[in-house]
Amino acid sequence: MNKAKNFIQNNHLGNQAGSSIRLRHFRDKKACQAANEPQNAGTTTGFTSLDALLKYCGWPHGSTTELLVAQANSNALSLLLPLLAELTQKGEMVILIKPPFTPCATELTQYDVKLEHLLLVHPRDKRDCLWAIEQSLQSGGCSAVLSWQGEQAISYRELQRLQQSAEASGCLHFHFRPQSEAPQPSPATLRLQLHSKPEQLALRLLKQVGGPSGQHLQINLQPNNTSNRHHQALH
Repeated sequence: MNKAKNFIQNNHLGNQAGSSIRLRHFRDKKACQAANEPQNAGTTTGFTSLDALLKYCGWPHGSTTELLVAQANSNALSLLLPLLAELTQKGEMVILIKPPFTPCATELTQYDVKLEHLLLVHPRDKRDCLWAIEQSLQSGGCSAVLSWQGEQAISYRELQRLQQSAEASGCLHFHFRPQSEAPQPSPATLRLQLHSKPEQLALRLLKQVGGPSGQHLQINLQPNNTSNRHHQALH
């Protein structure tokens, strides 16, 4: 098989005009959904033990979830693949902004993620990146935005603007940051520190507004076998 077929490329996701049409199409749909959902409803993470630790029994809507990682790679993204599968199977758009790696299409399809409902955005610099995140969150045309900070510093005020944009739209926002940022204050509703292991993720719940924090969790990642995923609370 041609190696290129194993990766998502921008041209697989449609041109900019086509993406704009899709975003407009979902605007009214998202407004109708928001009217029928509890204000602070959570969407399941796909991992029962993690859901049990979270205030809304899942990823919080209308807020930023920070994922702090030692190295930006696809292992950390695996934590969100059950969510991406759920959203894209319902025909909902997910936007990935400035991922530092090219997501593997083979891995995504193993989790039943529908690639046609993913949009990759590669801003030129920090300013364009922050603008793209805010615009995506405010567009009303997507259900989740995943963004990567990289090594560039982002101020508390800039993070606060992203949190406020998520709150205003009710969108799910996941922001990957370097693990070195863990001691720094953040306006994010939820902060998780991730450590990658072979086929596993070790998580520490650093912050959860209105809920407990400090817990550790180990998750075994097994695609297409949700009922047999193992979750072990360490303490």
